[in-house]
Order: sequence, then C-alpha cells, then structure tokens
Amino acid sequence: MSAAKFSSAGVPLIVGVSSALQDVLHLVEQVAASDCCVLIEGESGTGKELIARRICAQSRRADQPFIPVNCAGISENLFESQFFGHVRGAFTGAEQSMLGVIRTADGGTVFLDEISEIPLSLQPKLLRALQEQEVMPVGKPIPVKVDARFLAATNHNLAEMVRRGTFRRDLYHRLNIVRIVLPPLRQRPEDVPVLLDHFLQLAAEAYRRPPVVVCERVREALARYPWPGNVRELAAWVERLYATGLQPDVLLEMLLYEADLSLPPGELEDPTLEQVERQAIARALQRADFNQRKAARVLQIHRATLARKLKRHRLS
Repeated sequence: MSAAKFSSAGVPLIVGVSSALQDVLHLVEQVAASDCCVLIEGESGTGKELIARRICAQSRRADQPFIPVNCAGISENLFESQFFGHVRGAFTGAEQSMLGVIRTADGGTVFLDEISEIPLSLQPKLLRALQEQEVMPVGKPIPVKVDARFLAATNHNLAEMVRRGTFRRDLYHRLNIVRIVLPPLRQRPEDVPVLLDHFLQLAAEAYRRPPVVVCERVREALARYPWPGNVRELAAWVERLYATGLQPDVLLEMLLYEADLSLPPGELEDPTLEQVERQAIARALQRADFNQRKAARVLQIHRATLARKLKRHRLS
C-alpha cells in the first residue's frame, strides 16, 4: 500500500492539521522556489522523503529527474563512481561508462537520504560537488559541470555530530542553508485521527474492501499512543487491519501489548470471555509471525483446536 497521494498538480499530499506541521509546510512553500540546499531532520518514519518530494514538486525543477540516494547503502569503495560516474575502462569491471547519480539528476534534484552515514573521508568530495556544481568522473580528469539541486535528510542531529567531530563542519554549513525539522507524531496527536482516516481510505482502495470502521474509543487510544515509528508505524497498523481481518480493538490491544502498555481501566468495554479468547489468539498469532503451528504451541493447544477457534472467531 502506498502511503502517499498526489494532488491534481502532482504535489504529494501531506496530511495533518497541527500547527507544527502547518509551520513545516509553510516553510516548504517558501524554499521550494529557490535552488538552495535544504536539510530535513526528523525521526525515522516522519516523512522526510515526502517533504523532499513536495519541495521538488513545487520547484522550477518539478518536471526534471528526482533522484533519491540512500547514503547508508553506498559502498565507500564505489562512492566516487556511483556519485560522479566513470568512463569505460576506468577500473576493473568498468565495461561501460556510467553517468553516476549527480549527472543523472542534471537539471533536476538529488535527495541525499541519511546524509549522516557518508564516511568522513568522503565528505570533502561531496562538498566540492555541492559548492562547485561540477563532478570529476572516475578515469576522466576533466571536471564536468552539472546543474542539480541538493536536498538532504537525516534522523540524526547533524549539529551534534559536528561537535563530536563525526561530520564535517563545512559540509554541514553547505547543506544547512535552510533546515526543516519534522516533529515526531507523539508531539502532534491531533494529526493522528486525520492520518488514520487517510490511511483507512488508502488501504480500502488498495485491498478493494469496504472501509474499516474504527470506534471513537479506539481512535482516542490511538491518539494517545506514542507512535515510536511515527507516521510509518500508523500506516502499517492500518494496513494490518485489512491484511489480517482482525478487529480494531484487537489490534489496538496487540499494539499496546507490544509496547508494554495497557489501556486505562474502562477504556474499552469490559470484554466478554469470547473477546478475551479472541484477543489471546490474536496475540499468539502475532508472536508467532502468524504461523498457526507456532501459535498453537504458544497457546498450549492442539493445532486442530486452534484451527476451529480461528474459524469461529473469523481470524483466518
């Protein structure tokens, strides 16, 4: 299930009503028109790439390539080749020339995700590309001019990394022309209900099923949950409703159980014996990664008994 929708103008929709999020979106609109570097900071799952795509979609480069790069996945030995390109025969295995990330994005936007993961020894080479807007392909000692905008994101505090000496100060200042900080979902609980409805609609469309109805008490409990995985975790919770067929109250109990939390007394109606059994089976399935044989062992019942209960509770 894709967690993003786009407006008729091709701009990614970012859902939320909180003042903190509206401040972020206002800043996005302000910086989109320029070509300055933007540093996007936020915890994992807050939507940093979505913000980068929104900046690109509202810029003059909207019709040009948007190239996302996972910096954590770039091999140190192949960094220059992957970023700056190489010519045929530049090294063993270079059977054909390659443009590299930056030249591929010429005229468009490069999104450097997890910029903090680039090794310290390679950061000066990236800095030169940002400052001079030129790259030196491996095997070709002639600079090649490029026209690309750079956006970067990290779930670390780069300023703190600079103080510790694990990130170059000059590269930090080059990236940090404008800094956008995405607040975690726990700091904007008013966004949870609207995000919930958004993901319920997306999941219903993706699974071609009627929308699941979430009662008010479950919605209120979800708004109070701290969401350590942020928006991505909420999207996954909603999709799990459709993928497993479990009821929202059961999945809420499982969510809180995983997080070692519990509902306040009276938060949900006093459960019946059947509801308690249903929730116990659901939790066992979750612990067993939905493997029924393992779940039966967790519950200390026979596999055939579990199969009958799954059918009775409509969990299979």
